[in-house]
Amino acid sequence: MSNEKKGKDLLIGAIVGGILGAATALLFAPKSGRELRSDIAEQAQAVSDKTVQIATNVSQKTQEVAKTVSTTTSELYGKAKDTAVNVVDSVRSWKESKSDEELDSPEEEVSEAAEDLVILGNR
Repeated sequence: MSNEKKGKDLLIGAIVGGILGAATALLFAPKSGRELRSDIAEQAQAVSDKTVQIATNVSQKTQEVAKTVSTTTSELYGKAKDTAVNVVDSVRSWKESKSDEELDSPEEEVSEAAEDLVILGNR
């Protein structure tokens, strides 16, 4: 990860250095005021266009990530809900089947119910 950070820092430094170098070159170039203002306006427009392009890309990526997270969350919610419904149904059917007869081994029944939960959770 430190290599990625160093690469990003280097890229940011190169961009900032390039912008500062371009501004310095414009200000110290032997041009008339009108030409200098025109060059500055052109450079400002280029930077503005590039900023809009980057902002658009970031916005699109953010929307894609949000959609992916939403889809994944919905799927996980559905699985959890189905598992909970199955557990409730299993407990109800277990209670109904045991209501007429006495429990021989409650530990064994609880163990079986836990195994069912694990199986349902892995689906």
